[in-house]
Amino acid sequence: MEPDQARWVRGCLERFEGPLLLYAGRLLGDPHAAQDVVQEAFLRLLAQDPAAVGPRIPGWLYAVCRNLAMDRFRRGRLMERSATPALEERPGAGRGPADLAALRDDAAAALREVDRLPARHREAVLLRFSHGLSYRETAEVMDVTVSHVGVLLHEAMKTLRARMGVAAPGGAPALKGAAR
Repeated sequence: MEPDQARWVRGCLERFEGPLLLYAGRLLGDPHAAQDVVQEAFLRLLAQDPAAVGPRIPGWLYAVCRNLAMDRFRRGRLMERSATPALEERPGAGRGPADLAALRDDAAAALREVDRLPARHREAVLLRFSHGLSYRETAEVMDVTVSHVGVLLHEAMKTLRARMGVAAPGGAPALKGAAR
């Protein structure tokens, strides 16, 4: 491997390994299977020409990761799905323990509702909002059109708002019963 290609792959690994592990973990429900899938995705990246893949690397990596995860799922190697979502704590300035606990509870409730979405809606939400992919990149990963990604996200958000009692954008309260 050329030194420039090695640097490029290392940079991709540093930037995308964590997010891909989270994504594959959510798809598979098994962190060990997710590690295998992400490792295989990076092995496949080694065989790619940086000039050809570089401009579309996020979409390429997520698509390869998704395809490997779906193959693994279809082969029946899926372990029992974990029901414990990992939450990242980011205390805000001036927030007390009660506010942080309420925020964690709201986030956990939102993640539970995302997990209850139909698979295609859930995947679109995770790729767009958890992993920061653009509509175009999400469409590439999911092998659908950009407009279909918009439809999936619109339907998912409408469902989440209804389930959580959140008003549509520009509307009123954040959560039912929320007095924060």
